[in-house]
Amino acid sequence: MTGKGSKLIAIVLIALVIAAGLGYWLFVPKMSSPLVTYTTQQTSLATSSEGVLSTLTSSTTLAPETTLWINITAAKRVSYYLSLLESNGTQPYVQLAKELRKLPDLKNATAAAKITYMALNATNPEVKEAFELMIKGGTPDPTDFEYIVPNYNTELEVLYWLAEQNEFKKDDTLALAIGMVNGLWVTMGDDQVREAVKTDTSDLLAFFRNTSDFQRRMDWPPLEEYPLEAKILLAWTGDDALKVGHGPHTEVGAEAPHSIFEYRSRSVDLRTYRWNNVDAFTLRQVQAVMLERQWVASSAQSTYEKVEEYFLPIASNPNWYYTATPDRRDKLVTVDGEQVTPYVIHNARFLFEYFLQTGKGFGVCDDQATLVSAFLKSVGIPTDYVYKLWPGTPFGGAGHTFNIYYDGKSHVWTANHWQLSTPGGAQMNITIDFYLFRPPVTQTGYLHYVKEHFYGMPMGSACYTEINVANLTIYNTFLQGVTGTRMKQWLLYS
Repeated sequence: MTGKGSKLIAIVLIALVIAAGLGYWLFVPKMSSPLVTYTTQQTSLATSSEGVLSTLTSSTTLAPETTLWINITAAKRVSYYLSLLESNGTQPYVQLAKELRKLPDLKNATAAAKITYMALNATNPEVKEAFELMIKGGTPDPTDFEYIVPNYNTELEVLYWLAEQNEFKKDDTLALAIGMVNGLWVTMGDDQVREAVKTDTSDLLAFFRNTSDFQRRMDWPPLEEYPLEAKILLAWTGDDALKVGHGPHTEVGAEAPHSIFEYRSRSVDLRTYRWNNVDAFTLRQVQAVMLERQWVASSAQSTYEKVEEYFLPIASNPNWYYTATPDRRDKLVTVDGEQVTPYVIHNARFLFEYFLQTGKGFGVCDDQATLVSAFLKSVGIPTDYVYKLWPGTPFGGAGHTFNIYYDGKSHVWTANHWQLSTPGGAQMNITIDFYLFRPPVTQTGYLHYVKEHFYGMPMGSACYTEINVANLTIYNTFLQGVTGTRMKQWLLYS
C-alpha cells in the first residue's frame, strides 16, 4: 500500500472516531443536574478552611445551579475532623469541636466530616449563624427539669444523626434548621422518642428536599433557598404545642391535662410526641390531597388563600364543624384512643383524618391553625402561629389564633384580611396582647411559665410578646407584610 493510501485511511479512521464521539455526546441522555461528589483524599488536608475548600473543589468547575453534595467516601478518624475545626482558631468552630466531643455516640467519622466541611466551607453566612445559635441554645439547663436530661447539645446530636443517614448539601441550612428545632424532643424524650426523632428528622429532610424540587417545577421560589428563619419554622412540625389548650398532650398551661409541667418532672413519652408532631408520612398524604383538590396554585399566596377560605373556622361554613356552640362544646371526642374536649386539640393527624372522612375541618380557630399549617407545610410554605388575646372587652375576655405564612416571592410574612381583622368592626380599635410562637431553638428557659394577663400565656422564650398593643397596629403590620429581618429578630434575638 502506498504512503498516500495509508494517510487517506488514517484520516478516515480519525474522522470515524470523531464522528462516533460526537454522536455519543449528542444522542446519549444527559443528567439535567448532576450530583457532584466531594471526596476526601487519603493524603493530608490543609487545616485551614481555605485549605479544605481548595482541596475539595480544585479540580471541579460548577455551574451555579448544580446541586452540591458533601459525600465523604474515605473518612479519617473523628479526631481528625475535630482538629480541623479547632485549628481554624476562631469561633464558632473551636466551640463546635468542643460541643461535638461531648456527644455520647460520636463514632461515625463520615458524619463528623460532613458537619466539619459544611461549617468550614460555608459561603452562606447563615450557616455560621445557625451553628452559633445551636451552640448557644442547644444544651438544656438541668435546673429546668426534675429528672436527668442530657448534659450535651441535643440540637447538634440531631444534626449528627442527620449526617449519619443523609448526604449534606453545601450551605445546607435546611438540615441545620431541622436539627435546631428538634433538640428539645431529644432533651425531654424517653428512649422511644429519641429513636423516633432520629427517624422522623431524616424522613423530614428527604420530604422537604423533594418538595423543594416540586416547587421548582411549579415555578415557585424553592424552599431550599428560603432564609434561615423561614426554614426553622418550616422544620418545626410540633404544632403550637406551647399554647394553653385542652388536649391531653398540650405542652403549656397549668390547667391543661398532661401539660408541660408534668413533663418537667417526667420525660415525654412516645404517645405525647406523636400527638404533637405531624410526620413526613402524613405530610406526603396531605400534599397528595392538595394536588388532587387543585389547591396548589400558581403562587404561595393563592395556595394559602384557597386553603384558608375552605377551612374558615366559623359555624356558617359548611366545610367546618364548629365545636364551640353550646350544644357541642361539652361533648367529648375520642382522639388516639383518648377522650378529650372537642376543641384546641393540637393533633394534626386526627384533624386530617377527620377531614378525609367528612370533607370538613373540626374544632375552633386553634384547630384550624393546626390543620391549615399542615396543609401549607406539605407544599413547603412555612407558617407560624399568632395569638391575639383581648381581656376586659364586652366579650368578657376572648382570643383568636391563626397562621401567618412566608411568601417566598415577596419575602414577607403575612396573612389574609379575615384572619388579621378578627375581631372586626369596632373591635379593631381595642387593645390586645400579641403573642408570636417561637420554636425551641433556645432551650434554656423555654418551658418557663408566668401566669399573667389573659389566658396565662407562656412568658418564657416560647413566645415573642407585646402587651397592650393596638389591634389595628397588628392588623396593619402583617397585612403589609413583616420582613424576614424583623421576623428573625422576633424569633431568634428578642
